[in-house]
Amino acid sequence: MTTPSLPQETSTPVDEPGASWWHVFLGRPGARRHHFDALDGLRGLAVLIVLLSHFSNYGVLVLPGIGLSGIGKSGVYLFFVLSAFLLTRVLLERPLAKFADGWLWADYALRRVLRIWPLYLVVLLVSWWLTRAGVQGWHYVIDTGALIRHLRLQEGQSVLWSIPVEFTFYLWLPLLALAFVWVQHRRWPWPVEAVLAILALAGAAWAWPAQASAVNDVRLGPYLVIFLCGAMAARWDHRLRHARTRPRQATWAAVGVAAMLACALSIPQVWAWLSGDAADGSLNHRWFLFFGVVWSLLLLAVLHGPQWLRAPFEWAPSRLLGVVSFSAYLWHMPILDGLLRVGVAQWPLAAAVVLAASIAAAMLSYLLFERPLRDVRLRRAGRSGAGGTPPQA
Repeated sequence: MTTPSLPQETSTPVDEPGASWWHVFLGRPGARRHHFDALDGLRGLAVLIVLLSHFSNYGVLVLPGIGLSGIGKSGVYLFFVLSAFLLTRVLLERPLAKFADGWLWADYALRRVLRIWPLYLVVLLVSWWLTRAGVQGWHYVIDTGALIRHLRLQEGQSVLWSIPVEFTFYLWLPLLALAFVWVQHRRWPWPVEAVLAILALAGAAWAWPAQASAVNDVRLGPYLVIFLCGAMAARWDHRLRHARTRPRQATWAAVGVAAMLACALSIPQVWAWLSGDAADGSLNHRWFLFFGVVWSLLLLAVLHGPQWLRAPFEWAPSRLLGVVSFSAYLWHMPILDGLLRVGVAQWPLAAAVVLAASIAAAMLSYLLFERPLRDVRLRRAGRSGAGGTPPQA
């Protein structure tokens, strides 16, 4: 057992030409506490999985010998794990008594609303206006009734299904974090916490069985095991950071490689090739516990493993894609539909064209609707910076 150095919780200084341009999106070095560059890259991987899956579904991306249709849900599940991990991780740093502080939760509520709702409202209102105007071909068909249902988190057309799930989790996270902090305060041995974790996952899976979930279900329940895995990863990360001895980096490297291989094997066409069955695009859509565990293990391996495992996710383009991932997630389907109408599927490098257009639109959307609100928070009078700077999630 060794005690390897962990990645710093701030951005890495950038000395390359054009660094100031990157700062617009990635932030200046050290500007945000509790921030890991590699987790931006993991978020970039999540949205890339979603985009490539949809490109494959519509024939824009054709790879020799393998298709990527059906992998999009796994990217959303990675988003869920990252969200649970980041938010729980910050709250685990709070003492138990701090949970009675109303200011903490007022700031938490403000930041959660600003993280989701401004851009979500823009997408809904633009779609509602275009629908009422009779515009054909816009991806989201939102009449007044659908608008109200989306605002009440009762419906989610297309990729919008994940918004009610994510926001509902925000409402329940304080109670979950309180339970984790209480367990942390008790200083129970790790085997006891492991048993409790298994019981919690089993209870959630029993209460909301995966096979009973609807397609694009907007309820939190079916996906609760995924969020629990992310929150538990935050608890284990906390234990590792405060432990006298930690697993060797080689062990984490093996865990990371195994997690990536497991994800590769879950690709429907890969699974069909191995099993000899016909490819089923919905094969892994209800593998909630599988992806909760696998993505959480990859996340921990990236944070605690060797630099070579972390480097692809710390690469500036990977981080950029992660930073604008929410905008890319919401806008890529209307862009894909629009380009399909002008025949992009027959163009050379069609997938690259759609990807470039989606990222460009996402960068503009981020600058207009996300970046101005990213660092807004409540502050106590006379205590600038009270409460710290939680990560973007």
